[in-house]
Amino acid sequence: MGDANGIPWSALGAADWACIVATAALPIAGVVRLAKGDATPSAVPAKLPPGPFPDPVMPLVAVTAFILTFGILVSQPAFLVGLAGWVTKTAGLDGATLLGGRFEGRQLLAGLLGQLLAAAALLALARAEPTLIHHRADAEDRESLRPDGRSALRLAGLFAGGTALMAAAMAIWWLFVESAAGQGLELPADNQLMVEALLDHSGAAWPVVVTGLYVGLGAPLVEEIGFRGMIYPALRRTLPRGWAVALTGATFAVIHGNLATLLPIGVLGAWLCLVRDRFGLATCVALHVMVNLWSFAWLLLAPDVARHF
Repeated sequence: MGDANGIPWSALGAADWACIVATAALPIAGVVRLAKGDATPSAVPAKLPPGPFPDPVMPLVAVTAFILTFGILVSQPAFLVGLAGWVTKTAGLDGATLLGGRFEGRQLLAGLLGQLLAAAALLALARAEPTLIHHRADAEDRESLRPDGRSALRLAGLFAGGTALMAAAMAIWWLFVESAAGQGLELPADNQLMVEALLDHSGAAWPVVVTGLYVGLGAPLVEEIGFRGMIYPALRRTLPRGWAVALTGATFAVIHGNLATLLPIGVLGAWLCLVRDRFGLATCVALHVMVNLWSFAWLLLAPDVARHF
């Protein structure tokens, strides 16, 4: 989270003020939706079906399968970089284009391809062994969201609720940082290399599009399959659900590698576990996409303000 004192208030345009209003209004709407019981599953979800290994071993199996699949493919092995080069060449794009002078476009595309292939590989594993990924809602008050107007409003309410929880976590983190600074302790600043690269970019549009797909589609898809589809259900086999939710959220935050956003991302990860219990994995993916694209869109539309929230 940035410093609001750095916002150039006198030079703000319509998009900047729209970002400020939306950023303030969304958490308020979220508090209202949470008060009405959004993402509050029953205390005891249904027991998960037996897996191919003893329950105490399933978390290790799930974590290993996810790390190996995700790690190998997203680390951009040579064949992915070559595939990205072939795509850029076939499409008539300059593969050497940099995003904001920092990130090479071909590498960004290779990362996106790795995410999509990792998601496909995990789904293939689930087809071979269905108990490896648990995607169905299993709370006693489970609900199904369908592609209609009522479900769209329900999804918007869930999105607002998750945003409210993240905003509260950000506020708590900000108070902690200010308290630490008052005692002479400087905590690491927010790591915004990708954000700064986007804001500094003035070249070809395609690396920005690839980055949007990387952040707004590839990351939510593979992370939800891995964390809410595999790791969380596996932990729930051996731990009380509260501990499984907390541990999944904490692990989800740590893998993002950014101390300044550790608490809000951890809260988001834990809350999405509750969403999975009540609404299923597909709803988690949709909400994760919405959260990421919300931030990405405002960075493009109102960069002078969005970088500070």
